[in-house]
Amino acid sequence: MPTTEIAVDTYRFRIIDNTDINNGRIHSRNFKIGGNYPDCVNVSIRYKDNQPSYAKIQTLVSDPECSLTKPLDKGEGSILMIKTLLRHINTEIPEITQFTFDDYSKLECGTEDEKYQKRRRARGTHAVPVPLYYFSIAFNGITWYEKHFNAIYKDPESHTAYREQIEHTFTGPKMSFEDFIHQSGISSSIIENEIQPYYESASNYRDFFTSIPRDKRCPLVRGWINSFMLRILHNVFYHDEWIIDSTKMDANRGGRNNSKENKDKRKTRKGNKRNNKIQKDIYYCPKGSYYYSDTRGEMCVEDC
Repeated sequence: MPTTEIAVDTYRFRIIDNTDINNGRIHSRNFKIGGNYPDCVNVSIRYKDNQPSYAKIQTLVSDPECSLTKPLDKGEGSILMIKTLLRHINTEIPEITQFTFDDYSKLECGTEDEKYQKRRRARGTHAVPVPLYYFSIAFNGITWYEKHFNAIYKDPESHTAYREQIEHTFTGPKMSFEDFIHQSGISSSIIENEIQPYYESASNYRDFFTSIPRDKRCPLVRGWINSFMLRILHNVFYHDEWIIDSTKMDANRGGRNNSKENKDKRKTRKGNKRNNKIQKDIYYCPKGSYYYSDTRGEMCVEDC
């Protein structure tokens, strides 16, 4: 199996190319990237009539051992690793620019005590797992893959319907607090009493979510965010058939964080010593989060 070592930024990755050839015809190719741990991102290429026709990211895991040199950073390092492999595949197979994937990403919303109590849990499991895609849409208006890879759902028309539903729901009128509690399935009076001031003082759902202090977001929403988002994104959000286009993954992302208002704010702050920190903080995700892959080939990333 041919291998290629690529130095990117301060990391060095090894890419393994496994081609299945029978009677002189290519049936499939499989690319994986990693370091001392070799299989961190795995992409399969299907062939039809000896021509590449379809590419899918099968699994993805982030680990310090994914780099041959210094330990891979779980946030920006993971993003760099994924993009490095997709660009390499596009260079090797120019016909392949689009990569499909299934977004089953999860984040760790457990308290330190909860994580400590389950500190010996198996790799890829969580003390309190919460869907990252729903959490990120609620607090950022955009998923992690949309943010970092300009991913779209299935096709432009389906993606437009999904984005319009988010905008309509999060900026339009919200239901009464009593209906919200009922439809979200919130059964804890402690949670209900704590979120009520945020909910009733907000003009819409976007204001409601962003008004919750960052240190309270995980403990306050982890029990009901899934059922709430399932209702408001019914028939427009699905896990499968998301697409990353390697030629467009560095384009401007959608979502509220790229609104004209935020762009103007970033522009006026140019030259400010705090500029880098301000821009980094625009996309919110809890520290120490984990997203994983299991035997079904679900996507996995550690940290935001």
